Amino acid sequence: VGLGAGGPARAPPLPATHAGLAGWRSARLPNPMAAPFADPCYQELPLGTLDRARVEALWRYEPRQAGHQKVLPDGRMDLLAHCHVASTGRLASMRLVIAGPADRPSLVAVQPEVVALGIRFHIGWGGACLGVQPSALLNRNLVGETVERLLGPLAGTLMRAETLDDAQARLHEIAATLAARARLARAHLRALAAIDALKRQVQGASANEVACMASARTLRRDVAVVAGLPLRTLAGVLRFQHAMDIRERGASSLTELAVAAGYADQAHMTRAFRRFGGFTPALPEPVPIVRLQQNALP
Repeated sequence: VGLGAGGPARAPPLPATHAGLAGWRSARLPNPMAAPFADPCYQELPLGTLDRARVEALWRYEPRQAGHQKVLPDGRMDLLAHCHVASTGRLASMRLVIAGPADRPSLVAVQPEVVALGIRFHIGWGGACLGVQPSALLNRNLVGETVERLLGPLAGTLMRAETLDDAQARLHEIAATLAARARLARAHLRALAAIDALKRQVQGASANEVACMASARTLRRDVAVVAGLPLRTLAGVLRFQHAMDIRERGASSLTELAVAAGYADQAHMTRAFRRFGGFTPALPEPVPIVRLQQNALP
């Protein structure tokens, strides 16, 4: 989820979909495994008739206080509308952002009067739907007029919204249009199949399938172009997100969590959490959970 990513990306400080609460530490709890990841400020919205093979989620993020929030990498790309809500409830202004894929966590500034609405695309679909090169946006955002030029008339449609609910409805329509206009080459289809195999491998806690894929130079190149991340980095991001999901669902110990998520050992898991989250499994920060979903290939 990217609020600025997958969850905000990253160059200018923007609100995050993967957000942490400043200063919170699970060490204050008797059982660190009881510390939740889920962030109550983040909400996923109904997809309705949207193409679920291409659009993974519509979401809304409403910060409760001003501060800085942590944004975690999730391998996805997002289109966001940062909506400044006046005291009357009407929108005072809107800024559009395309958040590229990320391979590291970042901090973004949030304010309670700025609500973020977003479209999160499945891994490998963001670039095709938005008409951008994912690798060119690694750990970066496109902001404002640049995004408006890319979206063309769709940007004007969204920015004429007068309320949050109006903007949310228009964003749903834009998601349908963007998903329908994507056109894929054969190499893109190969990469999507490899990404789905990677998701199955991560969920099955087996490295065999990824090891086989990693031996194919062409396929590695296809995945890097389509997803914007090298295959092994993408695998690490997905396993990290999968581990957080397992932890949120109720792993009883860190050892059990490492085994269930497919890490070689607890130390391996801790290194991954430090790299992709900036925290350890025993000292987490509340963040929205991005769960792995298989794409229905076209």
